[in-house]
Amino acid sequence: MLGRRQIREKILQSLYAYNVGGSELEYVKKRMFQSIEEIYDLYIYELNLLLAVKDYALEVIERKRQKRFATDEEKNPNLKFVENKVFRLLENNKARKEYSDKHLELSWHLNNNYPTMIFKQFQLSRSYSEYMQSNESDFEEDKRIVLKLFLKYIADNDIMYEWFEELKLSWADDIHIANNMTLKTIKSLREENPFDTLIQVLKSDEGIAFAEDLFKATVRHYPDSLKLIEARSNNWELDRIAEIDKIILAMGFTELNHFPQVPAKVVINECIELAKVYSSSKSNIFINGILDKYARDINKV
Repeated sequence: MLGRRQIREKILQSLYAYNVGGSELEYVKKRMFQSIEEIYDLYIYELNLLLAVKDYALEVIERKRQKRFATDEEKNPNLKFVENKVFRLLENNKARKEYSDKHLELSWHLNNNYPTMIFKQFQLSRSYSEYMQSNESDFEEDKRIVLKLFLKYIADNDIMYEWFEELKLSWADDIHIANNMTLKTIKSLREENPFDTLIQVLKSDEGIAFAEDLFKATVRHYPDSLKLIEARSNNWELDRIAEIDKIILAMGFTELNHFPQVPAKVVINECIELAKVYSSSKSNIFINGILDKYARDINKV
């Protein structure tokens, strides 16, 4: 699920596109929610990739079994990895299956070289070797090996990052969110519990309303926010302040003035974190100083 910080990131990206790109407001807002929905696509795509790796491993086993002069080991292979209980739960998950059936582009059958590459690399790892040789056979061990597979060979794989970015540009900004969703899904699995649902990107109408309200309010009050920035920026002219910093400050002023349910410290901290990710190295100090002083002026701290 997207937390408020990730929602603010999407709002910031959309406000920047609106201010700099000159697109229509409704189009930008629609694109913002579309990019949020696309995070779920990437999440499903990653779950499907794990299963595609398992399918390739099974395909290798079957090819060796059918060799004319197969060895005893090839005729009676070690099936521990392909029969991993975590894969079975993911495979049988109703939400994943139904969504994948409706979105065939999230299947890996057309890009089998990536699951192949991942399994070949993983197969050479010490983790895989120890897992296959271990006499243990419990669910927690199955979970650990799938987590290692995902973390090192998918989440921390530059080749996969480039592939995801090539497919959808918005995924480049949101891979970390999808990775966290996939990790939470694997970690939450219990052998004895039914597993029919998946993590939703926006958990409730509250998240959708917050995203829309803050986006619209920041645009509506942007002229007033610019005046506040100019009055508090120690004689810096507005055109000397980076556009991304002005937008972050405008979001902060908007929340402080029009979202009383959000504590001022939360608003300021969230704006500082946005500046650390999206702006220059000193912007977070600049933004912190202005918002903290303003919050004190209006008795919010």
